[in-house]
Amino acid sequence: MRIIIDGYNLIRRIPELASLESVDLEEGRKYLIQELSGYRAGKGHRVTVVFDGAGSIHLGEGREKERGVAVIYSRQGHSADDVIAKMCRDGGADLVVTGDRDLMDRADRANVPSVVPDLFWAKVEEEKIRRLKGLESEDEDEDDEVRRPGKKLSRKARKARNRVLKL
Repeated sequence: MRIIIDGYNLIRRIPELASLESVDLEEGRKYLIQELSGYRAGKGHRVTVVFDGAGSIHLGEGREKERGVAVIYSRQGHSADDVIAKMCRDGGADLVVTGDRDLMDRADRANVPSVVPDLFWAKVEEEKIRRLKGLESEDEDEDDEVRRPGKKLSRKARKARNRVLKL
């Protein structure tokens, strides 16, 4: 699965990351990438984190790979949201991590489900604990869900739910 992360949105919504960023912006980014690297290694997902590059030294879009995580800085005049929305439209994303309602809507229009940072970070923490304990990664099975009587989910909703379950 290809997971695209709205970098600063995630950092600012997770208290431990926000506190690091408030002291040093670079430290917040480094810690986020370190944690995402461990998650990626454990789960096998392709992870890309996109940061706003406005005000940075990059004139064009900056791309690099750090610890197995693709890192993109938007070019001047473009936001990370613009980069992520384009990736969604171009078929380069299976799931977007953001708490930004506008970006969630843009991803949805491209048929890419999104998940809020709190839920995603909980999955990152679960994977970290599994790695520390030396346990195998547990992939939840759709059949393990509690079935509720009533209307069946739409195909689009089932697809989104299944992607979130794979986190």
